[in-house]
Formats: sequence, structure tokens, C-alpha cells
Amino acid sequence: MPYVGEGAFKGRLSDTLEECTPITIAEPPKAICLGWQMGALGPYLAERYRVYHTKADYSKTLQIPNFNGVLSGDLAGAVLARGQFIDGAALAFMAREMGHIVTTLAGDPLPPLHTCDNYQRPGLIIAASPEIHHDLLMAVRLAT
Repeated sequence: MPYVGEGAFKGRLSDTLEECTPITIAEPPKAICLGWQMGALGPYLAERYRVYHTKADYSKTLQIPNFNGVLSGDLAGAVLARGQFIDGAALAFMAREMGHIVTTLAGDPLPPLHTCDNYQRPGLIIAASPEIHHDLLMAVRLAT
């Protein structure tokens, strides 16, 4: 049975853990998802990445990659103003288990869950590589 730090796996609900396969993303596209409140980062990333801003780019007719795209290989990274334990923080945990870099908006390790308020993590940077993490962290610093 895997433990924290031993990867993230995918399978059907009926599969045993041994039947599941590790989630790996070999070469994610140069695409970033910015959470609802993170649109100010867009101009600092647009030259190097395809930027999807949830608030500005959402459409009922044209689907854009959302935060889940870091798990499916549709995105190389994401930046969220906060991560609710039930969704954003859980997805960030899975991304970290896949080998992605996950930090606060300041680039610090995530605080322990018991120190967080209102069942949410502070702002999150999720990146598939150190280079992408650096770019996202610099965008956060330039935009604030």
C-alpha cells in the first residue's frame, strides 16, 4: 500500500490498489491555469505559456482546461488564490504526489493542514518542473 510521498495512482473504483497505475505526465504543454482571482499574473506569463484564466476565459460553449488539467496532462501548472481542502488542496496534494512542485504563493512549503483556517490552504502554486515553478513564482511577485 502506498503512503505519502509514494505517488498518485489511477484506476476504476472496483480496482485494487495493485491494479491501479501511477499517474505520470511526460511532457505537459506550455499551458497554465490561473484561478478566479489570479488574472493579474497573465501578462507576466503570456509570452512563454498559453494562459487560461478561469474568470476571463470560462465559456459555456468552449471548454478550457481547469485546475484538474495538472493531473491529466493538459496543464504544466496552476496558481490559485486559495485551495479549499475538499478540492483545490486535495488536487494540489495529488499533483505533489505525482512529482509536481507545490508551494504557497511566496514559494514556501505548504503549512500543515491543522494550521489553516476555514478548511483552506493559502494561495497555491503548482508546477510540473522547477523552471515552471520559477516562472509562476516570478509572475506572482511581479503582479503583487
